[in-house]
Amino acid sequence: MSSDTGRRDHAVAVGEVFAVDSKVDKESRTARRRRLEVRRLGRTASAAAEDEATKRVRPGSDSSSDSSESAKVAPEPHVEGDRWPVCVSHGSVSVIGRRREMEDAVTVAAPFLAAKAAVEGSRDAEEEEGLFAVYDGHGGSRVAEACRERMHVVLAEEVRLRRALRGGVGGADVEHEDEDRARWKDAMVACFARVDGEVGGADEPDTGEQTVGSTAVVAVVGPRRIVVANCGDSRAVLSRHGVAIPLSSDHKPDRPDEMERVEAAGGRVINWNGYRIFGVLATSRSIGDYYLKPYVTAEPEVTVMDRTDRDEFLILASDGLWDVVSNEAACKMARSCLSGRAASRFPESVSGSTATDAAALLAELAISRGSKDNVSVVVVELRRLKQRTAAVAASEES
Repeated sequence: MSSDTGRRDHAVAVGEVFAVDSKVDKESRTARRRRLEVRRLGRTASAAAEDEATKRVRPGSDSSSDSSESAKVAPEPHVEGDRWPVCVSHGSVSVIGRRREMEDAVTVAAPFLAAKAAVEGSRDAEEEEGLFAVYDGHGGSRVAEACRERMHVVLAEEVRLRRALRGGVGGADVEHEDEDRARWKDAMVACFARVDGEVGGADEPDTGEQTVGSTAVVAVVGPRRIVVANCGDSRAVLSRHGVAIPLSSDHKPDRPDEMERVEAAGGRVINWNGYRIFGVLATSRSIGDYYLKPYVTAEPEVTVMDRTDRDEFLILASDGLWDVVSNEAACKMARSCLSGRAASRFPESVSGSTATDAAALLAELAISRGSKDNVSVVVVELRRLKQRTAAVAASEES
C-alpha cells in the first residue's frame, strides 16, 4: 500500500468511527503531514528536549509501561467498598499544531502523596493520589513551564500542611468528608496563589515578563474522589457511563459572572476578534499576566466529585482541542479507543487501546478539524471498558 493511499485510508477510518469532518480527504498536504506528526511524536513537544523526542505516541497494546507521560497499564482494578485504584492507565500527547511556537506544558505525577502518607502512618497510607495537569501558555512558554515544574510540588506541600494540622486523615463520616473537601479547595487556592507569585514579572515592568501567562487545569485523582482546579479555558471532562460530565467551566471574558467580576474591579471586556480583557486577553483567569491584574485573577474554581463504579475516564486538554471538539465528541472518541472498538475495526489506522492511544487520537481529531492552536491532551483511564469486537460493535450500531 502506498503512503498516499495509507493516508487517505486513515482519514476515512477516523471519519467513519468518530464522525470526523467529511472533508478530511480534501485537506492540504500540510494538514495531513501535521496529523501524522501526532503519531510520530513520543512525548509532549514541550518536553521533547529532555528525551525520547522521536518515540511514537501510540505504542502497541503490549506497551504496558513507559515514562510518566506514557500509558501506565495496571491489572483489572480490585474495588473495596467506595475505594478505587487511582487509574488503570494514563497517557498524554502535546503537539505544536499550526502554531510557530510550543507554549503548552503537561504534568503527570502518579503517585502523588503516597510516600509521605506512609511515613506519617495515617489511615490512608495506602492511598495513592495521582496528579494530572495541562497548562496553556500565552505570550511565551515561560509561565507554563514554571507551572509544570512547580504546581504539583507546591500542591503537595499545601495538602500535607493541612493534613498535619488536622493530625491525620481521620474517619470517613459526613463531617470529616466535608472538612476534607474544604481542605482540598483551600489547598488548591493557596497553591495557585503561591505559583502565581513565584512566576515573577510583578517587579520587572521593562522586561516583557508581565505579559506572559498560562491557564491551568489540575486534577487530583484519588481512591474516593476527583478534585479539579481550573484557572482559564483549559478543561476537564469526566466520562461516566457514556455521559460527558464537565468538571470545570471555561473562564471566558463574556461569561456573565466573569464579565461582572472584571467590570467590578474596574476592567473592561472588549469584543476585538472575540471577547477579550481590554481587547487583549481571551481568558479572564490565568497564572501570571501581571499587567492585567486585578482584572485577570489566578484564583481557580475547584470541583470535588466522589468517584463511582460508573466512572470510565477523565480527559484534560487545552483549548486547542476544545475549540473544535465538543465534550461529547471527545468522550465518544476516547471511549471507542479505550474499549478496543477502534483498533479492532481499523487495525491499520488505530494501533492500540491505551490512554496514550486515546490522547493521540483526540489530538489528531483536533488538527484534522482545523485547530490553529497547540493541542495538549491527557487521558486518565479509571476502569477497564469492556472489549468489543468489530462484529459486536457493528451489531450494536445496527
